[in-house]
Amino acid sequence: MKEKKPTKNYEDLPDTIGIEDYMEWRGVGDATARNIFNSKGFPRLQGTGVKQLADKRAVLLHELGLPQEQIQIILIELGKKLV
Repeated sequence: MKEKKPTKNYEDLPDTIGIEDYMEWRGVGDATARNIFNSKGFPRLQGTGVKQLADKRAVLLHELGLPQEQIQIILIELGKKLV
C-alpha cells in the first residue's frame, strides 16, 4: 500500500475544514478521514448535514488529547480575543 504524505500545512488550512482538508493536512485517505470525523468526541460542527465540517483549532486541540471541556474553554477565550 502506498503511503500518503501531507500536502497542506496547518497554517494553510481554512478556519473551517472538511474531510478533504483533513486528508491533505494529515496525509490520510478518505476512509480514514471519515472515520476520524465520525468518531466519538471529534469536534465536528453540528448542523452542517452531510457536509462534515470542523473548526481547525478545535481539531488540533482534540488531536493533542485535550478533554472536550478544556477545548471549549480555550475556544471561548480565543473568540473573546477576536471581538
